[in-house]
Amino acid sequence: MIRAFLDTSVLLDRVLMLSKEADHLFRDRDIERFTNEIALKELYHVLKKSFGYSEAEISYVIEYIRETCTVLPTPSKKEIQSIRVRDRSDRPFVLSAKKFGLILYIDDEMPYQDAQDIVEVRRVRKDKR
Repeated sequence: MIRAFLDTSVLLDRVLMLSKEADHLFRDRDIERFTNEIALKELYHVLKKSFGYSEAEISYVIEYIRETCTVLPTPSKKEIQSIRVRDRSDRPFVLSAKKFGLILYIDDEMPYQDAQDIVEVRRVRKDKR
């Protein structure tokens, strides 16, 4: 069984149906999915501010993520500071993957490159439109 940590970008790819790979991560029964509270908070803000989702729509999305993923607790600030990647906002995701022995799934190039030295990481690609 694959144990996968999904960062905010992968959750967003799934919600907005931007990636068949992200969709597969949610449909494959051989994948145990994890995320954390920080990813859910980011997802909330992106859906509200960038995509104009209503509170009801966002609640539905967050409930779906909670039903399909194990939501890990927020790491401590001290733990987060121990992770060295260029984009500080990616630290909690890299840390959670490392701490719980998970494969980190992301769709951004820079965090992918930075995280490779810390955890096993796989890049989820958006579909070409």
